[in-house]
Amino acid sequence: MLNFSVTIGVNAILIRRRDKSSILVEEYFGMATAAEQVGSARKGARTRVLMRGTVYSPEGATMVWIRDISATGALVSGESRLPSDCDVIFKRGPIFAAARIAWSNETGAGIEFYRDLADCEVASAVLPLPNRDD
Repeated sequence: MLNFSVTIGVNAILIRRRDKSSILVEEYFGMATAAEQVGSARKGARTRVLMRGTVYSPEGATMVWIRDISATGALVSGESRLPSDCDVIFKRGPIFAAARIAWSNETGAGIEFYRDLADCEVASAVLPLPNRDD
């Protein structure tokens, strides 16, 4: 059974290919008006960065690359996949934040902080650490 939803401004068409498999093709019309109604799911603006941090999970400490950070969360990547949907401690410089892994895959993980970081905490995370190379 094929499940799909149709959004305003999108026509969904099921077509058969020569190899007898079905694919769903979406025809877009009026995207300028539809795009005006679409909002971001994120609460705050994210700052794009590339710096080191540490995530403490039930599996142990993992060094990660922080790709972006905001008051509500961060996008990180590392050599190994972080466990999804578990509690962690996020550390970068003076910041120790309780968080959870919202999602995780081979390319990285989304971390959601349990409390919003203050603007000065986000700014301090972006600063280089003294006497360190990260």
